[in-house]
Amino acid sequence: MENNKRDKDLTSAEEQKLFSKLEFSYTKSKDDVWEGLSDLIDDEAKEEQPVRESKVVRMSWVSMSIAASMVLLLSYGLFARFYTKTVEVGAGEFTSHQLPDGSQVHLNAASSIKYAPYWWKFDRKVRLEGEAFFEVEKGERFTVYSSLGTTEVLGTKFNIYARDLDYEVFCESGKVGVSSEFSDQVVLLPGESVKLNIERLEKEDANAEKEAILAWRNNEFNYNTTPFSKVFSDLERHYGVTIRLSDDSIANETYTSVMTRPETISEALNALVFGYALGYDKLGEKTYLIKRK
Repeated sequence: MENNKRDKDLTSAEEQKLFSKLEFSYTKSKDDVWEGLSDLIDDEAKEEQPVRESKVVRMSWVSMSIAASMVLLLSYGLFARFYTKTVEVGAGEFTSHQLPDGSQVHLNAASSIKYAPYWWKFDRKVRLEGEAFFEVEKGERFTVYSSLGTTEVLGTKFNIYARDLDYEVFCESGKVGVSSEFSDQVVLLPGESVKLNIERLEKEDANAEKEAILAWRNNEFNYNTTPFSKVFSDLERHYGVTIRLSDDSIANETYTSVMTRPETISEALNALVFGYALGYDKLGEKTYLIKRK
């Protein structure tokens, strides 16, 4: 009965196709013949399998295309997030740079900034080394990072000095918040400044020192009882030279003067030693020795 049912399950066309391929001896039993037919049915199923596999392959290409698009979008997002632009200013140079939102950064000598231009719309962050004056367009939070502190603003003008272990911020207009890993945030209003002093931010009224703080923007040297060590460092950056001292104690003495920045280092040194018991020798093309008379 079971074999008869299987015979009825086959159409006449299927039977003709199968028997045309079957070579059997009439001496075989019916069960043997059916076993041969079953093998042929399996073979037919295997012959049709590639058609189903081709559909799987086509679906796989669609999936791969979607995956490739996702990888491309992810790669672009990562590129936009982590690609940075660096603006560097060498010794004796000054430059102004416009950020993607129109904000302006004015860089003092031997300074640099770094930011992500393609991510700027989402996060306005700048990394600063050296000294710069910022004119920030209004918008989302604007953050300036330095090795010793962070300054956050919404729209204002301010100056940051971040060299070695010195960190100073002066607010000319608007309002800024200054913080460091050692201290909580200090809010500055126009005319106020803050300095990092032994792991503590000290706020003060800097209106009286505004001209000195922004002297570099006005092409001036402005010093009021300033240690010679800082004065010489400024000269090295502005003129691209090296200054040595014959006596280390000279570095701790103070200097007071206001002058338009001279064109050459020789003119600057002549003005600097005038009225002080100091002189200088030129040791090389760009090396000078400060000595006592």
